[in-house]
Amino acid sequence: MKIYCILFDTLPRHPEMEELFKSKGLHFGDYLTQPDTVNTLISMFSGNRPSEMRDNGIGHSHTYANLSEEDKVVWDKKILFKDLPEDWNIHIHSMPETRGDNNSIPGCWPMYKSAKTSPGLYDCKLVPDDICGRFRDFKFYDYVQSSDEKNFIKEMQKLPSDENHMVILKYNHYHDVERGKQKDVLGLFKGIVETIDFEEENSLFWIFADHGEPENITITHNPPDSFLSWISVTDNITNKKVTKSKIASIDFKNNVLNRVLNKNLPNDILDEVDMGRIYVTEDSRSAVSEYNCTSVSAIKALDEDRYIQYCMHNGGAPHGIYDNYKEAARIYKREYGSDGDLGVVNRKWEDIDLNHNTIVELKDYLSNGIWKWYFRYVQGHSY
Repeated sequence: MKIYCILFDTLPRHPEMEELFKSKGLHFGDYLTQPDTVNTLISMFSGNRPSEMRDNGIGHSHTYANLSEEDKVVWDKKILFKDLPEDWNIHIHSMPETRGDNNSIPGCWPMYKSAKTSPGLYDCKLVPDDICGRFRDFKFYDYVQSSDEKNFIKEMQKLPSDENHMVILKYNHYHDVERGKQKDVLGLFKGIVETIDFEEENSLFWIFADHGEPENITITHNPPDSFLSWISVTDNITNKKVTKSKIASIDFKNNVLNRVLNKNLPNDILDEVDMGRIYVTEDSRSAVSEYNCTSVSAIKALDEDRYIQYCMHNGGAPHGIYDNYKEAARIYKREYGSDGDLGVVNRKWEDIDLNHNTIVELKDYLSNGIWKWYFRYVQGHSY
């Protein structure tokens, strides 16, 4: 069995990418994510939202590296890699080695700050080191510029499908490129998709973007870049066609375990869309808090194209301070508009009243759940 987890970092929804997948008869749908790469990947591999991983959520980066050794043990038990049998080979490759994937370069993210630590001074990969510990063997690959983009997936597909392989690929090109030149990267990514044999037997392809343009992600989680991305899933393990139009990043873990361990966990890609489902997004902008969450959103689909969102931003909440907060209530329609090279995606929404019935429902869902720590003592109320 083979599981392909393929990330096109930051790539906004684009009509050319949608058309490419659909022209091949492949699935293409909405992906409800977290607002940054680390939080999206942690949600995927843990099946949890940030506040389910840590009392104050997860910061923009480095949170795992700064946990105590005791807390790391608790954290790691929630990660998918712990559940995979020992005969699973885990391949991890980032192209290029940027965005937290620098290796042995002075000044890179100091996941391991001492030469005495393992793996060693300055050694860091965003996956797994910003997601979890290296508690099992991972196979890493050196990046071969201008070759790996088109050839690496082909090499992975040569691995026998009667063996067990998880292939985690992260393409950083769109995030790295100078703004205004994204069209070139879109063409590169389309070319990468063209190299994939989507008929490979006994394989699952989970291809996605983790979020949209970072400069469009604000403390109140502006749509769509903060929470609404795209995904294409092909399931050659069950050999059933995926048609589900709305999938959440936290669903990845259950879907893998359903196939690897023959479980029947909820939110499978073959299930019908639950239109009553509430999706939760959390993060903090690094300028506000590096290691804790400070914003939380609850989002619900109104119909196939429209989403309603409530967001609470409370920069002091991780420190028990509740005297300066912002709330936002919006309805967003997912459609293509005209936004130049930034993805031709609609970035306009309707601001609505905080007393809207569904907004009240979403706020109550957060303030009465594990996210109540964002709300304590807001406006003199103790939640």
